[in-house]
Amino acid sequence: MDNNGECWVNPYNKEVWDYLIEISAKAAEAGFKEIQFDYIRFSTGKGMAEADFGPLAEEKTKEEIIIEFTKYAYEKLKPLGVFVSADVYGTIISSSIDASLVGQNYVEMAKYLDYICPMIYPSHFAEGNYGVEYPDLEPFQIIRKVLNASKKKLEQIPEGEHKAIVRPWLQDFTASWIRNYQVYTGKQVREQIGAVYASGHREWLLWNAASNYSVDGLHDR
Repeated sequence: MDNNGECWVNPYNKEVWDYLIEISAKAAEAGFKEIQFDYIRFSTGKGMAEADFGPLAEEKTKEEIIIEFTKYAYEKLKPLGVFVSADVYGTIISSSIDASLVGQNYVEMAKYLDYICPMIYPSHFAEGNYGVEYPDLEPFQIIRKVLNASKKKLEQIPEGEHKAIVRPWLQDFTASWIRNYQVYTGKQVREQIGAVYASGHREWLLWNAASNYSVDGLHDR
């Protein structure tokens, strides 16, 4: 349990793996075409450093066990005729520190997914990241630069080997809690979508916690 009182399952527990696969298999049986895992990661809440994850945690790192689960899930679910995808932190693309904290290895996970979905909301990048002074104020620039970094990172996977399609999460909310922010409307949504296409990608996802989306941002013009 983290400092917010939220409960987390132990990624080192194989019983948890099978529970998730059983649910996913039932979804596939019901006719769903894709199983998308929203987060496969460890909590970063206060006190997690003192958490006891069991003896397996002494043998394998967080990244190693998350990779193992991703591979296990893909091999179990792919024969059922579904696409398998997962959401990951956008910062793990270029930050090994963030990757080790949450246990998400961008390249290795991409080897066992049909789609990898980095959450690259402009507001979630620190000032100066990727050479962009205020990322939330420059959605086109930050999205384009992050996706170009993603493309370069995934080039580590040799040509001909399986590689997930990158389908990023984009921002359709106003991050008023940061210092340098702007109100996000259809204009900012279109800028992000334009950056996706400009970087050579063709798919994207849009996030607003209240499901209150900028419809005008979904038009071509």
